[in-house]
Amino acid sequence: MEARCAMYRDKLKPDPFATIVPGRSPEVKYHSGLGRAKAAVTHAGGWGPGDARGGEIYKRAGDGWELLYRVEAGTPTAQLPWRESQ
Repeated sequence: MEARCAMYRDKLKPDPFATIVPGRSPEVKYHSGLGRAKAAVTHAGGWGPGDARGGEIYKRAGDGWELLYRVEAGTPTAQLPWRESQ
């Protein structure tokens, strides 16, 4: 997933959260809250029930971006990285 998202990182803008989801149109989207960013990489038509679409979630950090989560396509929702830390 890291390599697939790399070419879109230069398109990130100064919003609080951003997601990169290869194959989605547009690949880079901006979100006002972390919950919406998590939903963007989790939910998608076409994946099996309970499987994530995959992508990367970034948080604005100073003059740049900080990668918060990377989710591989097909990850079961019970195994999402933010669920593991709860």
